[in-house]
Formats: sequence, C-alpha cells, structure tokens
Amino acid sequence: MSKRKIPEYHLKRVQEITGFIRNYRINERLTQAKFSDLSETHVNTLQRFEAGDKNITLVTLFNFVDAMDMTLAEFFEGMK
Repeated sequence: MSKRKIPEYHLKRVQEITGFIRNYRINERLTQAKFSDLSETHVNTLQRFEAGDKNITLVTLFNFVDAMDMTLAEFFEGMK
C-alpha cells in the first residue's frame, strides 16, 4: 500500500499547525509526556507529530486544542 503524497500547500498548513502546537507546549513549559496526558493522547503520537512523521486524526487535533483550553476559532485564528 502506497502513502498518498500531501500537496505542498497542505504540507505548509500541517507544518504551521505542528509548529503552533509545539510552541504552545514549550511556552507553557509542558513536557511531551505532560501534554500527552492533558490531551489524552499517547506520547508517541505527539512525538511523531511534532517530528513531522505523523498525520493525525481530527479527533487527535481536537484533543490537542482542548488541552490548550482553546476554541477551534482561537486555534485557527491567523492561520492561512
């Protein structure tokens, strides 16, 4: 089974989301393990996501947004 290539314009969006989540976690002084606990997500999922090796499901993204105590509108505000 081959993996579908992510178009460049989507890849930039994924990188922006990944960076936002990583920067939030670091600015809040949360380890990956602590943020994983808060988001009810396995730490390996977060590690692979932050490394750019993992596409996540919408449910996982929602868990990350909830852990940041944001609405979806707040999370996506200013993103292109």
